[in-house]
Amino acid sequence: MKAKDNVKQIDTLVKDIYSLLDTGTKSPNKEALFGMASDMMEAVKKQLWFSTSDRKPTLRMSNIGKPCVRSLWYDINGDEEAEGFSPQTRIKFLMGDLVEALILYLAKEAGHDVTDQQKQIEIAGIKGHIDSRIDGKLVDVKSTSAYGMRKFKNGTLPDDDPFGYIDQISGYSNALGEDSGTFLAFDKSSGELATYTHNELSNTEDRITYLKEEMAKAEAPARPFKPSYDKTYKRDKLGVNCSYCSHKTTCWADVGLDRKFRSGRPVFLLKHGNGPVPKKARVNAQPF
Repeated sequence: MKAKDNVKQIDTLVKDIYSLLDTGTKSPNKEALFGMASDMMEAVKKQLWFSTSDRKPTLRMSNIGKPCVRSLWYDINGDEEAEGFSPQTRIKFLMGDLVEALILYLAKEAGHDVTDQQKQIEIAGIKGHIDSRIDGKLVDVKSTSAYGMRKFKNGTLPDDDPFGYIDQISGYSNALGEDSGTFLAFDKSSGELATYTHNELSNTEDRITYLKEEMAKAEAPARPFKPSYDKTYKRDKLGVNCSYCSHKTTCWADVGLDRKFRSGRPVFLLKHGNGPVPKKARVNAQPF
């Protein structure tokens, strides 16, 4: 009975990790430590050791929730003017992977059962890899900003999900036959951890069917986001989603873009009024 009573539950995960960091440990879990080192090596390899062919995008569980289907269409079908990831962005990706490895190690060191790391799953022909199970529960680790952390903490992520996290974890959960999935969020600015369990899963198979149909079309879907008016420049500008999209030059080629800077951050102003998608933005769609 005592052994059963000592089994950890995911509800105490954050508290237990904090306690571990507060008191330390005299007998570290060497297997978990070496496992973390191996995971970190894989993270570095993923960001540095690649060829062009390795990076050809396909529909995956990690991108089916992308809110802009037009941007996803350009990802899949190609865009000659697409902007590559900057070194700064690649560092952010790398740090996210390193943080994931560290947090899962801390969960193990704190006495929680961490299994199925990077287990491959598949649903409707689309594959993905889960981060892990912790104490038997599906867990996806996310590094986030202070603004994003508030959504994990107060449960409002489904109302404002610019990265498609809900569709992603729904896909993982549905593929595994689970009725929920838990996010383990890390605030990059404060170091805070929090968990959020999502129970209202989206229909992954319907989403995938819709995306396959859209990706196979000869023309990109309509732009889902509208520009907003900039009072300083007295012109329309791109919103946040479009400003950080690698396909904005092609997507908005019909109106043209002027790049300005405000407080060190780029502002993309429309040169002309809104209009139809130019023919040069059309490419041959990929069949599925």
